Amino acid sequence: MAGNNNSGTGVKSKTQNVNSRSNEQSTDTLFRQNPHAQRNNNIIILICTFLFIICLVILAGSLPEKGKLKLIGFSFMENEKFGLMDKSGNVLIPPIYDERIYSFSDSLAVAKLDGKYGYIDKKGTQKIKMSFDSARAFSEKLAAVLIDGKYGYIDTKGNFVIPAQFENAYSFHDGLAAVKIGGYWGYIDKKGVIKINPVYSTASNFLNGSAAVEKNGLWGLINKKGGNITPIEYQAIEKSVKDPLILVKKDDKYGFIDKKGAVIINFDYTSAAIFSEDLSKVRENILYGYIDKKDNFKINAAYSDVSDFSEGFAFAIEDLPQENGQGEYYCVINKEGEKIIPSQFTGYRNFKDGIAAVSVGDKWGVINKKGKFIINPFYYAISDFESGLAIVRVGNKVGVIDKKEKIIIEIKYDNNDSHNYYGLSMVME
Repeated sequence: MAGNNNSGTGVKSKTQNVNSRSNEQSTDTLFRQNPHAQRNNNIIILICTFLFIICLVILAGSLPEKGKLKLIGFSFMENEKFGLMDKSGNVLIPPIYDERIYSFSDSLAVAKLDGKYGYIDKKGTQKIKMSFDSARAFSEKLAAVLIDGKYGYIDTKGNFVIPAQFENAYSFHDGLAAVKIGGYWGYIDKKGVIKINPVYSTASNFLNGSAAVEKNGLWGLINKKGGNITPIEYQAIEKSVKDPLILVKKDDKYGFIDKKGAVIINFDYTSAAIFSEDLSKVRENILYGYIDKKDNFKINAAYSDVSDFSEGFAFAIEDLPQENGQGEYYCVINKEGEKIIPSQFTGYRNFKDGIAAVSVGDKWGVINKKGKFIINPFYYAISDFESGLAIVRVGNKVGVIDKKEKIIIEIKYDNNDSHNYYGLSMVME
């Protein structure tokens, strides 16, 4: 930039002052006699560029990740009717609905009123009439709804795009949706055209170009054209959103295959979990350890129970005699298998944003990664923190606190376990 400006100044000077050598010499001399000027300009440009990049990083960090849900408020219950509050506890939608509000997608949420389902916006305005017997959340701009015993798909205006004709129907993913026809599952596109014939007893959503399907009690993977990626021969399949390796079960043992169906990790384990932070918790005989993606034990099988790794830490119960009081409590280990926090917890939630909810006896609190309680164990239950907020239970009442234990929403809402209702639940978008 400095170089371009200098060139422009020189051209302009020489063009407009052809007969003025003094001006021309003055300009040239200025740069010849000040070699530090160019260097200073370059330094200024570098500093500005650096600050600009920092601003972009900060801005990117403040934006939600693509596909990541964010907390917008809480569904609350009064007199067994449900409404919506914002994150500060201000009522956005009064408690008039038959079921809790779970989430928003395409700015709409499923709601039930007087026995019928429809869709509302964040102000509680009915955007799609309460006229369905069941309804699913919007996905890829379409939602599966049930009317007169059949499922079809509507758009965000409430218009049927695919007529109600299916015995059951799932949401669209990767451009296809699983539907049930004549007692079997197949897949349709967004025009309602059958792309994969209904021949499966069970079907799942497509993810990254493949879906798990079941026939005669066994599972396999198919592609979007209905071709088999793997033989349909597994007792179970579990796919991860983030990791390409697929957990499968065969002959009562677990192993891993890739997206082409090739066996990557042999069927050697009596239990296993999908990879988390490049480690899978596996059980060899009766004890748990962790393997990497090359099937090497990174942490030996020495635990009677373990969690997945999260933010570099996992909870584990060491295989120790119960008499010493350690063999029944969780400690915290790192990826080298080192005990970072001593055995003392009766329950846990994985680390998230540097903290974890843990129980001591029957009371829950929150610790940091050094094991220090930032919220002492006082609550009967505590959720994960989202946007700095967590739902807590005291007795049979629930409310919301922040990370400094400040009460954000009064702990007064009923926790009615007998009806499987909870007075508060997080609403995501």
